[in-house]
Amino acid sequence: MQADYRFQRTMPRMIVDVHSHVFPPAMIARREELARADAGFAELYGDARARMASAAELIASMDGAGVDRAVAVGFWWREPGHGEEHAEYLLSAAAKAGGRLLPFVPIAFEDGGARTRARDYAAAGARGLGEVRPGDRDEDEAAAWLAEVTEGLELPLLVHASEPVGHAYGGKGGGFTPGGLWRLLEAARLRVIAGHWGGGFPFFALMPEVRALLAEGRLAFDSAASALLYEPRVFAAVAELVGPELVMWGSDYPLRTQDRDLAEARAAVADPALREALLGGNAARFLGLG
Repeated sequence: MQADYRFQRTMPRMIVDVHSHVFPPAMIARREELARADAGFAELYGDARARMASAAELIASMDGAGVDRAVAVGFWWREPGHGEEHAEYLLSAAAKAGGRLLPFVPIAFEDGGARTRARDYAAAGARGLGEVRPGDRDEDEAAAWLAEVTEGLELPLLVHASEPVGHAYGGKGGGFTPGGLWRLLEAARLRVIAGHWGGGFPFFALMPEVRALLAEGRLAFDSAASALLYEPRVFAAVAELVGPELVMWGSDYPLRTQDRDLAEARAAVADPALREALLGGNAARFLGLG
Protein backbone atom coordinates (compact mmCIF):
# COMPACT_ATOMS: atom_id res chain seq x y z
CA MET A 1 0.00 0.00 0.00
CA GLN A 2 1.30 3.46 -0.92
CA ALA A 3 1.72 5.64 2.17
CA ASP A 4 0.41 9.20 2.46
CA TYR A 5 3.33 11.57 1.85
CA ARG A 6 1.52 14.91 1.82
CA PHE A 7 4.05 16.04 4.46
CA GLN A 8 6.76 15.87 1.76
CA ARG A 9 5.92 19.36 0.57
CA THR A 10 7.82 20.75 3.57
CA MET A 11 10.86 18.47 3.27
CA PRO A 12 14.08 19.89 1.79
CA ARG A 13 15.99 17.42 -0.37
CA MET A 14 19.23 16.50 1.34
CA ILE A 15 20.99 13.51 2.87
CA VAL A 16 21.20 13.83 6.65
CA ASP A 17 22.89 11.37 9.01
CA VAL A 18 21.26 11.95 12.40
CA HIS A 19 23.59 9.67 14.39
CA SER A 20 27.37 9.97 14.12
CA HIS A 21 30.03 9.99 16.83
CA VAL A 22 32.92 12.44 16.96
CA PHE A 23 35.72 12.81 19.52
CA PRO A 24 38.43 15.41 20.01
CA PRO A 25 41.78 14.07 18.76
CA ALA A 26 43.19 14.73 22.23
CA MET A 27 40.60 12.40 23.76
CA ILE A 28 41.26 9.73 21.14
CA ALA A 29 44.93 9.89 22.12
CA ARG A 30 43.94 9.44 25.81
CA ARG A 31 41.69 6.46 25.22
CA GLU A 32 43.33 4.22 27.85
CA GLU A 33 43.31 6.95 30.50
CA LEU A 34 39.65 7.78 29.83
CA ALA A 35 38.69 4.10 29.95
CA ARG A 36 40.18 3.84 33.42
CA ALA A 37 38.22 6.90 34.55
CA ASP A 38 34.81 6.12 33.02
CA ALA A 39 33.31 2.62 33.04
CA GLY A 40 30.71 3.52 30.44
CA PHE A 41 33.37 4.76 28.05
CA ALA A 42 35.47 1.66 28.74
CA GLU A 43 32.56 -0.59 27.80
CA LEU A 44 32.30 1.01 24.37
CA TYR A 45 35.82 2.20 23.61
CA GLY A 46 38.18 0.44 26.00
CA ASP A 47 39.18 -2.00 23.28
CA ALA A 48 41.74 -0.34 21.02
CA ARG A 49 39.96 -1.89 18.03
CA ALA A 50 36.80 0.13 18.72
CA ARG A 51 36.65 2.89 16.15
CA MET A 52 36.82 6.54 17.16
CA ALA A 53 36.78 9.46 14.73
CA SER A 54 37.51 13.17 14.69
CA ALA A 55 35.36 15.84 13.07
CA ALA A 56 37.77 16.03 10.13
CA GLU A 57 37.39 12.28 9.57
CA LEU A 58 33.60 12.58 9.70
CA ILE A 59 33.63 15.38 7.11
CA ALA A 60 35.85 13.26 4.84
CA SER A 61 33.43 10.35 5.25
CA MET A 62 30.48 12.61 4.41
CA ASP A 63 32.24 13.81 1.27
CA GLY A 64 32.88 10.25 0.17
CA ALA A 65 29.36 9.02 0.91
CA GLY A 66 27.48 12.04 -0.43
CA VAL A 67 26.07 13.09 2.96
CA ASP A 68 25.07 16.75 3.18
CA ARG A 69 24.77 17.15 6.94
CA ALA A 70 25.36 15.05 10.03
CA VAL A 71 24.37 15.22 13.66
CA ALA A 72 27.66 14.86 15.54
CA VAL A 73 27.04 13.58 19.05
CA GLY A 74 29.27 13.49 22.08
CA PHE A 75 29.72 10.77 24.66
CA TRP A 76 27.65 11.08 27.86
CA TRP A 77 30.56 11.29 30.29
CA ARG A 78 30.46 10.72 34.02
CA GLU A 79 33.06 13.41 34.76
CA PRO A 80 31.82 16.99 34.07
CA GLY A 81 35.24 18.10 32.84
CA HIS A 82 35.27 15.42 30.18
CA GLY A 83 31.82 16.44 29.04
CA GLU A 84 32.88 20.07 28.82
CA GLU A 85 36.00 19.22 26.81
CA HIS A 86 33.98 17.13 24.39
CA ALA A 87 31.21 19.71 24.01
CA GLU A 88 33.60 22.56 23.33
CA TYR A 89 35.30 20.52 20.61
CA LEU A 90 31.97 19.72 18.94
CA LEU A 91 30.92 23.38 18.98
CA SER A 92 34.27 24.50 17.57
CA ALA A 93 34.26 21.84 14.85
CA ALA A 94 30.71 22.70 13.83
CA ALA A 95 31.54 26.40 13.62
CA LYS A 96 34.28 25.58 11.10
CA ALA A 97 32.17 23.16 9.04
CA GLY A 98 29.89 25.63 7.27
CA GLY A 99 26.68 24.20 8.68
CA ARG A 100 27.42 20.60 7.73
CA LEU A 101 27.88 19.39 11.33
CA LEU A 102 25.03 19.72 13.83
CA PRO A 103 26.54 19.46 17.33
CA PHE A 104 24.58 17.53 19.95
CA VAL A 105 26.66 18.11 23.06
CA PRO A 106 27.06 16.09 26.27
CA ILE A 107 26.52 17.40 29.80
CA ALA A 108 27.37 15.10 32.70
CA PHE A 109 24.57 14.24 35.11
CA GLU A 110 27.01 15.12 37.89
CA ASP A 111 27.58 18.65 36.53
CA GLY A 112 26.33 21.03 39.22
CA GLY A 113 26.08 23.85 36.69
CA ALA A 114 24.26 21.83 34.05
CA ARG A 115 21.31 24.19 33.65
CA THR A 116 23.54 27.20 33.01
CA ARG A 117 25.87 25.16 30.84
CA ALA A 118 23.00 24.04 28.59
CA ARG A 119 22.05 27.66 28.01
CA ASP A 120 25.65 28.61 27.27
CA TYR A 121 25.95 25.76 24.78
CA ALA A 122 22.68 26.73 23.08
CA ALA A 123 23.94 30.29 22.70
CA ALA A 124 27.21 28.96 21.26
CA GLY A 125 25.47 26.96 18.54
CA ALA A 126 24.52 23.60 20.05
CA ARG A 127 21.66 22.00 18.12
CA GLY A 128 20.81 19.46 20.80
CA LEU A 129 22.10 17.26 23.62
CA GLY A 130 23.44 13.77 23.09
CA GLU A 131 23.98 10.96 22.97
CA VAL A 132 22.10 10.73 26.28
CA ARG A 133 22.76 7.49 28.17
CA PRO A 134 21.29 7.10 31.66
CA GLY A 135 23.89 4.41 32.38
CA ASP A 136 23.44 3.18 35.93
CA ARG A 137 21.18 6.12 36.80
CA ASP A 138 17.46 5.49 37.29
CA GLU A 139 15.61 6.34 34.06
CA ASP A 140 13.00 8.45 35.85
CA GLU A 141 15.71 10.43 37.64
CA ALA A 142 17.47 10.97 34.31
CA ALA A 143 14.20 12.12 32.72
CA ALA A 144 13.54 14.62 35.52
CA TRP A 145 17.10 15.94 35.25
CA LEU A 146 16.82 16.39 31.47
CA ALA A 147 13.48 18.17 31.82
CA GLU A 148 14.95 20.61 34.33
CA VAL A 149 18.19 21.26 32.44
CA THR A 150 16.48 21.91 29.09
CA GLU A 151 13.50 23.88 30.42
CA GLY A 152 12.80 26.82 28.13
CA LEU A 153 15.34 25.72 25.52
CA GLU A 154 14.70 24.47 21.99
CA LEU A 155 17.27 21.70 22.33
CA PRO A 156 16.18 18.26 21.15
CA LEU A 157 17.76 15.15 22.62
CA LEU A 158 19.35 12.21 20.86
CA VAL A 159 19.05 9.31 23.29
CA HIS A 160 20.52 5.84 23.31
CA ALA A 161 17.64 3.37 23.40
CA SER A 162 18.26 -0.24 24.38
CA GLU A 163 16.33 -3.21 23.08
CA PRO A 164 15.53 -5.52 26.04
CA VAL A 165 16.00 -8.79 24.13
CA GLY A 166 18.57 -10.36 21.84
CA HIS A 167 22.32 -10.88 21.95
CA ALA A 168 24.60 -9.00 24.32
CA TYR A 169 27.22 -6.54 23.05
CA GLY A 170 29.22 -3.65 24.41
CA GLY A 171 26.91 -0.68 24.89
CA LYS A 172 23.65 -2.65 24.69
CA GLY A 173 22.69 -1.59 28.20
CA GLY A 174 22.60 1.81 29.78
CA GLY A 175 20.06 3.35 27.42
CA PHE A 176 16.42 4.27 27.75
CA THR A 177 14.00 1.36 27.62
CA PRO A 178 10.66 1.79 25.81
CA GLY A 179 9.03 2.47 29.18
CA GLY A 180 11.72 4.99 30.05
CA LEU A 181 11.19 6.77 26.73
CA TRP A 182 7.48 7.07 27.44
CA ARG A 183 8.13 8.59 30.85
CA LEU A 184 10.80 10.91 29.43
CA LEU A 185 8.27 12.38 27.03
CA GLU A 186 5.70 12.64 29.79
CA ALA A 187 8.16 14.51 32.02
CA ALA A 188 8.32 17.59 29.79
CA ARG A 189 7.60 18.89 26.29
CA LEU A 190 10.88 17.45 25.06
CA ARG A 191 11.70 16.64 21.45
CA VAL A 192 13.58 13.36 21.16
CA ILE A 193 15.34 11.29 18.53
CA ALA A 194 15.40 7.75 19.89
CA GLY A 195 18.45 5.90 18.63
CA HIS A 196 18.45 2.33 17.35
CA TRP A 197 14.74 2.34 16.49
CA GLY A 198 13.88 3.30 20.07
CA GLY A 199 14.73 -0.10 21.49
CA GLY A 200 11.44 -1.56 20.23
CA PHE A 201 9.21 1.38 21.19
CA PRO A 202 7.53 1.54 17.74
CA PHE A 203 5.52 -1.62 18.47
CA PHE A 204 3.63 0.33 21.13
CA ALA A 205 2.38 2.76 18.49
CA LEU A 206 -0.51 0.31 18.15
CA MET A 207 -1.76 1.63 21.52
CA PRO A 208 -4.08 4.66 21.15
CA GLU A 209 -2.35 6.74 23.83
CA VAL A 210 1.05 6.15 22.24
CA ARG A 211 -0.38 6.98 18.81
CA ALA A 212 -1.65 10.27 20.28
CA LEU A 213 1.81 11.09 21.62
CA LEU A 214 3.43 10.33 18.26
CA ALA A 215 0.94 12.63 16.56
CA GLU A 216 2.52 15.51 18.50
CA GLY A 217 5.68 15.04 16.42
CA ARG A 218 8.02 15.20 19.41
CA LEU A 219 9.47 11.69 19.06
CA ALA A 220 11.32 10.29 16.06
CA PHE A 221 13.36 7.13 15.55
CA ASP A 222 16.75 6.63 13.93
CA SER A 223 18.19 3.55 12.28
CA ALA A 224 21.65 3.63 13.90
CA ALA A 225 23.36 0.22 13.83
CA SER A 226 20.24 -1.26 12.26
CA ALA A 227 22.17 -3.76 10.14
CA LEU A 228 23.78 -5.17 13.29
CA LEU A 229 20.45 -5.71 15.03
CA TYR A 230 17.55 -6.16 12.61
CA GLU A 231 16.48 -7.49 9.23
CA PRO A 232 16.26 -4.87 6.44
CA ARG A 233 12.45 -4.90 6.54
CA VAL A 234 12.63 -3.04 9.87
CA PHE A 235 12.73 0.25 7.92
CA ALA A 236 9.33 -0.24 6.31
CA ALA A 237 7.90 -1.91 9.41
CA VAL A 238 8.75 1.02 11.71
CA ALA A 239 7.47 3.54 9.15
CA GLU A 240 4.19 1.64 9.00
CA LEU A 241 3.89 1.55 12.80
CA VAL A 242 4.83 5.11 13.74
CA GLY A 243 4.21 7.00 10.51
CA PRO A 244 6.59 7.72 7.62
CA GLU A 245 7.42 11.20 8.91
CA LEU A 246 9.04 9.89 12.12
CA VAL A 247 11.82 7.67 10.74
CA MET A 248 15.35 8.93 10.10
CA TRP A 249 18.57 7.46 8.83
CA GLY A 250 21.50 7.30 11.25
CA SER A 251 24.71 5.46 10.45
CA ASP A 252 26.27 5.18 13.92
CA TYR A 253 29.54 6.28 12.27
CA PRO A 254 32.32 5.24 12.78
CA LEU A 255 30.93 1.94 14.09
CA ARG A 256 29.38 1.69 10.62
CA THR A 257 30.82 3.39 7.56
CA GLN A 258 28.47 5.98 6.11
CA ASP A 259 28.79 4.86 2.51
CA ARG A 260 27.93 1.24 3.27
CA ASP A 261 25.16 2.06 5.74
CA LEU A 262 23.59 4.58 3.37
CA ALA A 263 23.65 2.07 0.52
CA GLU A 264 22.00 -0.57 2.72
CA ALA A 265 19.31 1.86 3.87
CA ARG A 266 18.55 2.82 0.27
CA ALA A 267 18.30 -0.83 -0.72
CA ALA A 268 16.01 -1.63 2.22
CA VAL A 269 13.33 0.92 1.26
CA ALA A 270 11.51 0.24 -1.99
CA ASP A 271 9.15 3.23 -1.89
CA PRO A 272 10.95 6.29 -3.36
CA ALA A 273 8.96 8.77 -1.26
CA LEU A 274 9.70 6.95 1.99
CA ARG A 275 13.35 6.63 0.99
CA GLU A 276 13.65 10.39 0.45
CA ALA A 277 11.93 11.10 3.76
CA LEU A 278 14.07 8.62 5.68
CA LEU A 279 17.40 9.70 4.24
CA GLY A 280 17.06 13.38 5.01
CA GLY A 281 13.69 15.00 4.52
CA ASN A 282 12.33 14.04 7.93
CA ALA A 283 15.51 15.08 9.71
CA ALA A 284 15.59 18.39 7.86
CA ARG A 285 12.08 19.19 9.02
CA PHE A 286 12.56 17.92 12.59
CA LEU A 287 15.80 19.87 13.04
CA GLY A 288 14.72 22.98 11.13
CA LEU A 289 17.27 22.72 8.34
CA GLY A 290 16.96 24.84 5.20
